[in-house]
Amino acid sequence: MDKYPRRIFVRMTDDGLAHARTVADSANLTLSQLVRLLLDGAGAEGDMPPALVVVDRATAVKISREMRRWGHHYNQAVHALNAIAYYLRSNDMDAPDVLEELGRASAKLEAMQPGVAKLRAEAERISDRTIAPLGR
Repeated sequence: MDKYPRRIFVRMTDDGLAHARTVADSANLTLSQLVRLLLDGAGAEGDMPPALVVVDRATAVKISREMRRWGHHYNQAVHALNAIAYYLRSNDMDAPDVLEELGRASAKLEAMQPGVAKLRAEAERISDRTIAPLGR
């Protein structure tokens, strides 16, 4: 008995078929495996490769913008910590100044935490999947 007894047929242009073959080849899949993965998104079954996660350009831009924002906050916090270390080494800073700068650095890092937690949860949700860009 066939593992997949039912068939579906999809009408495509030559360009569409060529693109589908390119995507399947880049993911080391057959066209049938690619279609199954895109349709069910359920993940690995037997010897099937992991599911693909499709990210469109608009979402990729939003992710990039958010990562840049977090990078800015992280950079500012590290800069503040480096300034504290520099002034402590040169004895140009007293305890209240240190506490003020530590508070600023802490605030920058705390501002990142909600976004980091959200990204971490989403990454854990899809962690067993392969991320592959699809689109033209």
